Amino acid sequence: MNGKNIGMAMGLIIGIIISLFVIKAFNKDGKMKTKYDEMQELVRGRAYKYAFWILLIYEALLIIADGCNLDLRSSNYLLQFIGIIIAVMVHAIYSIWNDAYIGLNTNPKRFAIISTFIALLNLIIGIGSITTVGLLENGMVRDSFANLLCGICFLVIAIVLFIKHKQDIAEESEEV
Repeated sequence: MNGKNIGMAMGLIIGIIISLFVIKAFNKDGKMKTKYDEMQELVRGRAYKYAFWILLIYEALLIIADGCNLDLRSSNYLLQFIGIIIAVMVHAIYSIWNDAYIGLNTNPKRFAIISTFIALLNLIIGIGSITTVGLLENGMVRDSFANLLCGICFLVIAIVLFIKHKQDIAEESEEV
């Protein structure tokens, strides 16, 4: 294992640890576990199912591409990361549209602020990397592109949350 791989592994581990603290910061009661009602749990179960199947299809396509000796001009790390990002977005978007993304004990304002910060941070790192060292290295997409993808993922989730919020407000005003 070379230094680059160790650095990427450490970055992912640190990201996961930070994510645990971020989840705690989202929740009004300061607890690690976000609470959902029964309807939200059912919707989230479906969202996980759809995300799983999308990831399974994505992985199958990678296996086929490998079997056909297709050069995808990217590292295995980045290809796997793309699959994770796609699955996360499927889960998040489905959950948002079905009112199961924000938990009962989640502070929506704090959630929006932290999510926006994470999106901007990753976008800045990703764009900074591309502008300083470029997108490609030896004809392959650099692994640092993962930061840009993560930023885009959080940005898309934020936009979908915003659209859903505006739609809910419009529906509430129609009911009155």
